[in-house]
Amino acid sequence: MEEIKLKPCPFCGKEIDTEKNTYIPERDWAPSFYDPDSGGLPVSIRCECGLEFCPSTWDWEEAVKAWNKRKE
Repeated sequence: MEEIKLKPCPFCGKEIDTEKNTYIPERDWAPSFYDPDSGGLPVSIRCECGLEFCPSTWDWEEAVKAWNKRKE
């Protein structure tokens, strides 16, 4: 399956650095002392301009599709 690429930020046009500006539960979550059984937070995507996008899903592909869903 082909990897889905994030479109640039809809407000400022900058590319999103997926290593630095995204939270992906499968990659970034680790248990904490206070919440060892939590599934982590939903996926979130942030831009340097201040935009924060959290589509309330734990599925990366679903989050990317929601981020990319916009009129050209």
